[in-house]
Amino acid sequence: MINLYDRYAAMLLGYIFEIVKDHELAEQYMIKVFKSVADEFNNIYQTDNAWCKLQLLAKKQLTGFFNKINADCAPGDTKLSATQNALTASMTAEQRTVFCAIYYHGKTTSELAGLLNQPESYIRKTLKDAFAVIRKRS
Repeated sequence: MINLYDRYAAMLLGYIFEIVKDHELAEQYMIKVFKSVADEFNNIYQTDNAWCKLQLLAKKQLTGFFNKINADCAPGDTKLSATQNALTASMTAEQRTVFCAIYYHGKTTSELAGLLNQPESYIRKTLKDAFAVIRKRS
């Protein structure tokens, strides 16, 4: 397990930080992930890709964080949480709604098209525009 920590801790911290955008919070989640490694020890070492398993454990630990984002960014909702502000501040309300629903909620373009009563082509174009805004900010 020490080898696992030495090899992946920095990458995992960076991965979590990119999600939560708070270094202290990212460290807390990383600790939770490595505590849960003991339960998944055999699963992690039986596979060639321990990094993927650690990412899955991190996503599991981040469920509460994602639920908060989902509550803050429901389809049709235009308010921004502090976490999302960096990504979505320059987006239009439509771009933000589509981006959040697909990226944070895991909706498909067809599901979202049905929810918003828009054609799928419109949803895809709006998502593409949202990613263009993100690329410009980088």
